[in-house]
Amino acid sequence: MLTPPQTESPRLNAMLTLRPFRACPRLFRPLHLRKWALRVPAILALAALAGCNRGLVPPCPPVRVDSATATLTKFKDGPSRDLADVEYQAEILGYKGQCVYSKDSVRVTFDVDFAITGGPGAKGGSTPLYYFVAVPQFFPQLPGKRIMQVIHKLPAKAGAREVFTESSVSVRIPLKKDEAGASYDVYVGFQPDNEQLEYNRSRTP
Repeated sequence: MLTPPQTESPRLNAMLTLRPFRACPRLFRPLHLRKWALRVPAILALAALAGCNRGLVPPCPPVRVDSATATLTKFKDGPSRDLADVEYQAEILGYKGQCVYSKDSVRVTFDVDFAITGGPGAKGGSTPLYYFVAVPQFFPQLPGKRIMQVIHKLPAKAGAREVFTESSVSVRIPLKKDEAGASYDVYVGFQPDNEQLEYNRSRTP
């Protein structure tokens, strides 16, 4: 996991952490999407209006998943990239959560649904999966992106698929006076190496 620098401007303090969500005493909107097509670059729109009986609630920052980082294919060590050498394929299926507005920030908190499918080269056992949560507007400063790790037991049988959830992923975005939270984007995706990224791009129509 990346750590923030020792000194940072409050404007760059987009803290991406795993933490439980506290019940809403402030303005909030629900957001959810559990299923989407991997062949389409996914712009995961936010759900309908809700709140804490305080009138209209500003829209949440949009959460996006790009098709190039929505899946991760792991091959066995070696030069071959034949399908028979696939250890597993992981997918991001969707998310569900909400955003909460305070006086000077908005916090987006959500659960991410993953799936992992064993390939012909599956070994079984616990497997670390690395994914990122990022706010591009804060790049290139480190607080603009955090790499997370989730560990799940890999199905030892080829074709076996398991779905699991990473809970309470939280992003705090500081806002200037009258600044719209929806002007910021939150991206979620796997953290592939260069070869895995090129493999994904080669399969995208």
